[in-house]
Amino acid sequence: MDQYLIESIIGPMMVLGAFGNLNVIVAVIRKKVLRTKGAMLVFVLAISHFICNISELKVLIFRLRFQSLTGRECFLYNVPYSFCVMFQSALFLSMALDLCFCIMLPIKHMLWPKTKYILIMCIMPTCFALIVFFLNFLFVTDENAPYCAFMLTMDDGVFETISTSVVACNILTLLITVVSVFVAIRKSQDMRNHRHSTVNRRNSVVDERRKVFRSTFYMMAIYIFSWMMSSICFRVLFAYFENEQDIVPYMPFLAIITMPNFCQAFFVTYFRSPRFRKAYREHFHWLTCGCLYRDVFSQPETKENTSKPDSATNQQPISEAVEKKPKENSNGVRKTVRICEGTVI
Repeated sequence: MDQYLIESIIGPMMVLGAFGNLNVIVAVIRKKVLRTKGAMLVFVLAISHFICNISELKVLIFRLRFQSLTGRECFLYNVPYSFCVMFQSALFLSMALDLCFCIMLPIKHMLWPKTKYILIMCIMPTCFALIVFFLNFLFVTDENAPYCAFMLTMDDGVFETISTSVVACNILTLLITVVSVFVAIRKSQDMRNHRHSTVNRRNSVVDERRKVFRSTFYMMAIYIFSWMMSSICFRVLFAYFENEQDIVPYMPFLAIITMPNFCQAFFVTYFRSPRFRKAYREHFHWLTCGCLYRDVFSQPETKENTSKPDSATNQQPISEAVEKKPKENSNGVRKTVRICEGTVI
């Protein structure tokens, strides 16, 4: 594939991805209502993807992709990209686990402290990215790289180990996602067959959980289609060809396949979440000096589901107040006390 054709495809997609991921980051920072557990994982994912977008644009601007560089030089140019790519690959495994916890342990998942939960879910991706980074740093070669990709700058044995780990991580992510979807379908069928057991559940809460589940599932589907397919194809090509130079003609196609993975957070949240969509429209309103979405600030925010307690939280519904007989205090003043059922005294 021609170099200029590759750059004309990858460049606009990276600009669009950087703009979309920046919108996700700003929206979560601005809107407290968006800082749920799932949205915070998407926030962290958008940060890693934004760094990947900027790093790829830097490579395109300085035209480093097709220059004759040594493995060490190529590695130094791709330091942020190499770390964030490995981080986001393992972060999808954490997101799959979050999806599994949300379905298997809904009450515990809801009660876990949000900040500690997000930090714990980011430990594994961070450790995985650091290990890959230091292995790449220690075993980087000084030979001329046939194509400036950080995975081609390390020793062959180390590369096989890392690429196998990435493929194994992707397969585990796929299995957890499939199992979570299967369990969610079975639970949905059970709820339909036992409607009397879910009379006290609020329809708004159920719909919100379904939206969160579907949004996460769509992101996992795009990840599986783009990044996972690219990783597996790259591993197959490396095993099939003995000379790395023979892999170079296929690298542009693999780069194009991975592009949707770095642009997906904005589009999935825009089409699946009314709150994110409203926040993005506010950004568009500011960027266009008020030309777009002029009535966006007059639209009400999506109401939180706090009108009634959910049966899943083991709270009893508050009934009408019961009025007790007036009591006299020491000063002879009568007071009327209202006590609601379910109130702890």
